[in-house]
Amino acid sequence: MSLTNRWRRFRSAEAWRWLTMIVAIAVGLVAAWVHWAGLFVGGALVGLASATRGRALLAGFGFGVLVVALFVVALFVGGDLTQYLAMGRIVAISLALPPVVAAFAALSRWLV
Repeated sequence: MSLTNRWRRFRSAEAWRWLTMIVAIAVGLVAAWVHWAGLFVGGALVGLASATRGRALLAGFGFGVLVVALFVVALFVGGDLTQYLAMGRIVAISLALPPVVAAFAALSRWLV
């Protein structure tokens, strides 16, 4: 049995798929915290853990939104949110980029 067939069989079990998704989100968040390339890692992992290709794209987008939400919360807790919002166009780019990058990385689901 090839690795692709094993992964498909693993993904078909719902409990394992959800467990894999939680682990993928955790690993992706840690990787994104360390380096921006972690957005690719997290998006690809949640995409690979998804049952269908459409859900993979949605999961990647959702992972990016989660990263943005946690980033904004971290800024709010640190007291830097107003300074961040005063940065102008950079704010829009920094808020839009993570969901787009993570959704793009989730396209790796099309390979498996």
